[in-house]
Amino acid sequence: MRSPLVLSVLAALLVASVALADKPQTATATLDQLGASGISGTADLRVDQSGNARIHESLSGLTPGAEYVSVVYLNSTSCGSGIGVVPVEIMTFTANPAGRATFNTVLPPQAVPAIEGGASISIQQGTTLLACGVVVSQ
Repeated sequence: MRSPLVLSVLAALLVASVALADKPQTATATLDQLGASGISGTADLRVDQSGNARIHESLSGLTPGAEYVSVVYLNSTSCGSGIGVVPVEIMTFTANPAGRATFNTVLPPQAVPAIEGGASISIQQGTTLLACGVVVSQ
């Protein structure tokens, strides 16, 4: 009689462990100004079960009508270059007349292989870093 109960418990534990393993990975970043840029904002990341990185950013303090680039730096928590750092462009965008930008984008798995090794997100114009934030897994 105990065998079916033990098997049921083991099956339930197996299902629960598989469900936890498939849980999407989420992370956030608070972007703070660098220098006196005045730019700040947030970024929310969610890596779904297919490996796609769904990114939502909300920014303020931008120059109205100016074009910017958002970049994620894999293996770097300082938005910088170095050995093993992989910069991946998230999106090029233009600030609205109020100096704000909000956008959603999806990056394929090959673009953002993992954020577990440490990552940061920057807002920049050309090669000038204007804001940076460390990606913190949830």
